[in-house]
Amino acid sequence: MEDDQASSPFHPESMLTASALLRAIDRMGVGLAITDPNLEDNPLIYVNQGFEQITGYNRVEVLRRNLRFLQGEETNKEHLDVIRKAVKEIGSATVRIKNYRKDGSTYWNQFVISPILDSEGHPLYFIGLQFDVTQEVEQQQASTERLRQLSHFDPVTQLLNSNRFKELMFAELRSAQEENTMAAVICINLNRFRHVNESFGESDGNELLRQVAERLRHSFPEGTPMCRNFADEFFVLVSHVSDPLYIHTLALDLNDSLKDPYTLSGEAFHVGFGMGISLYPDDGSDVNQLLQHAEMAMKEAKKEALEGPHYFDYYLMDRLMAQLTLEKKMIRALAARQFELHYQPKIDTATEKLTGFEALIRWNDPVQGYIPPGTFIPIAEENGFIVELGKWVLLEACRMNKRWQEAGLPKLPMSVNVSAVQFRHPHFLRTVEQVLAETELAPHFLELEVTESLLNDHVLIRDTLTALQQRGISLSVDDFGTGYSSIHYLKSLPVQVLKIDRTFVQETPCSERDNSLLRSIIQLGKSLGMTVLAEGVETKAQFEFLQQNGCDQIQGYYYSRPLNAEAVEGLLKSS
Repeated sequence: MEDDQASSPFHPESMLTASALLRAIDRMGVGLAITDPNLEDNPLIYVNQGFEQITGYNRVEVLRRNLRFLQGEETNKEHLDVIRKAVKEIGSATVRIKNYRKDGSTYWNQFVISPILDSEGHPLYFIGLQFDVTQEVEQQQASTERLRQLSHFDPVTQLLNSNRFKELMFAELRSAQEENTMAAVICINLNRFRHVNESFGESDGNELLRQVAERLRHSFPEGTPMCRNFADEFFVLVSHVSDPLYIHTLALDLNDSLKDPYTLSGEAFHVGFGMGISLYPDDGSDVNQLLQHAEMAMKEAKKEALEGPHYFDYYLMDRLMAQLTLEKKMIRALAARQFELHYQPKIDTATEKLTGFEALIRWNDPVQGYIPPGTFIPIAEENGFIVELGKWVLLEACRMNKRWQEAGLPKLPMSVNVSAVQFRHPHFLRTVEQVLAETELAPHFLELEVTESLLNDHVLIRDTLTALQQRGISLSVDDFGTGYSSIHYLKSLPVQVLKIDRTFVQETPCSERDNSLLRSIIQLGKSLGMTVLAEGVETKAQFEFLQQNGCDQIQGYYYSRPLNAEAVEGLLKSS
């Protein structure tokens, strides 16, 4: 080793301070390399132990050689240019460069180069310091990859996020345009995902999303762009397609896969969903338009309970425009007092006496005329206006009932329908209390009707139902038989009245099947200690059947159509 060093034209041992410095650098594990630019090819004339440890070469192998033996395929040429420029211009530079060890492995080298000049400014040597920063770089790369994952992928499902999906979709559509091929956007939205989160917990809710994502991956070719848009909605892009039947086949396969049961916490259950499809270029030529149209088709599928993939049609746009027009008019209509309440009488089946009323909203538009509640109520629920509209209905119904009572007319309870959107509103209970306080109506003269489907959110609604009951307000389940509620929830929740949906009454007593269903529902309600009321009773035969089978109350055209306030006053005076 000493002979090798002695043969070098550079003799650091001749200088005590230089020797001490070099030993210190060795102990630090820093690689030191010195080259002589005055010799051909600027060769190495000295390397220290740190250099040997980092590179795996000993000094005998590298002296008199140019440092390029540390370079390889993955060495960045731009980084090399920085070093070459420093040598050429006799300057200093720092660069982080990938180098190769003797065994062929790579490492990241923080390389610092600087010249040693004579008194006239001519270069005598170049000193290069090497720092092995491989671990630091790999950690940075891992962090960068993690940031890329966070910026491009959904953390729950590892599918693309919405922004990255749109970027890829933009590129794919441009490619489809150049190739003159088709593409399709498939939108999938789960049913009652909130119920899963509330019943099983967020952890199992996320597990359900991961299982859905896995089925998406297995249903399409590898590399197919797909994303979780938000909550329980997913998009898939199928591109480079020449045969539309191929798209439909993929959608059917996905439909079958999503219909299979899921397993959460060891329990198997089915999850419903809606699927909508928009096609490029038929249904749109840009990203947002195709996404919107696929989502509209999905919503139509859910609204109409359509099974399988549902394709976008431009009649949906006409419906959307009509809906937007109605939304704008609805807000003005409340201020312009275009809404009014009618009241459906309720009758005791045994005595055929009046037992109360149900408040029903009506909208008389000055241009369109009568607009059915089935048209505007779903829109109001979707855009949230139902909260304000529902408060008005509650206030008007209670105010009118109190006025009739103060006029000396019979004191009867008033039923008011409550939308699920209203009921879930954090201020709903306070709103009911404020209305009762403002109208001074006794709570036991108010009955609130909730739809059966709301019972499935029993964890969410139990406290509110209990609080209402404690205040003396009656509670009823509306449209029973249409919401697939659990009998356990019905038994455990504080509900007093069971209202049988009109669909079970229409074919009575002609349909023995419906007759059996009605008897069963009546017996169920009775066994739970509830008052049973049948809606939509229109004929004497229906009334008599219900009367004979123990139904407590009825409402419907058989006794009376919904009445305006003036007609109700006349009915109360005669009763």
